[in-house]
Amino acid sequence: METFDAVLKALVGAVGVASGAAYIPQAVRIWKRRSSDDVSVVTYLLFLLGQVIWLTYGVRFGLLEIVLGMSANLAGNLAVIVSALRFRTRPA
Repeated sequence: METFDAVLKALVGAVGVASGAAYIPQAVRIWKRRSSDDVSVVTYLLFLLGQVIWLTYGVRFGLLEIVLGMSANLAGNLAVIVSALRFRTRPA
């Protein structure tokens, strides 16, 4: 069971970091197109709220895998939010 727990911990960390990287294509697309009109900033803000809660939980209980994964998610999510706000078309 200890081997299973060790593998599971490693997977949680790896998947957390990989899911953080999943935000990168959206941020890159926004920058390439110089537009974020089709991106829901509210959705990403809601994701951000959940990620902050998970990060706080990981820090509080010393769960390095959660901290690493949520840190990567926060970075990716913030990249999308900042990009979206930067290239948001202002109403005329």
